[in-house]
Amino acid sequence: MIIPNLMVSDMVRSLAFYRDKIGLRVVMAIDGNREVLADTDGSNAVFVILSGLDDGELMLQSTASLRAEHPSLPTTPGFTGTIYIRGLDPRMIAAKVDPADVAKPLERQWYGMLELYLRDPDGYLICIGMADGPPVV
Repeated sequence: MIIPNLMVSDMVRSLAFYRDKIGLRVVMAIDGNREVLADTDGSNAVFVILSGLDDGELMLQSTASLRAEHPSLPTTPGFTGTIYIRGLDPRMIAAKVDPADVAKPLERQWYGMLELYLRDPDGYLICIGMADGPPVV
């Protein structure tokens, strides 16, 4: 299993995106004193684990917290790949997201996946995909 840990510049904004728009649930949130938070909107969290992807998880960590552990990291978030999420219905998400978040609209791909590409608040490219019939050859 691969679990990405994304550096985020604003935990409240990122948590709202992944929880409220994508539909992931908070598994655990940690504050700056490494205490577990019972509930959070992100304002007091420096690290959050999200789930809702079958066995998959996604971690969010504030820039300051992640750089404290790894000082060689850049001072701003950045990523050159795509995080591909399966197991969620991209049609449901497309109906909830702000059109400004859409990097590539909902489209059935030749390989049989229905996909929606989004940009998260820090610019990470997120693809929500689900099987939608056999590949077109």
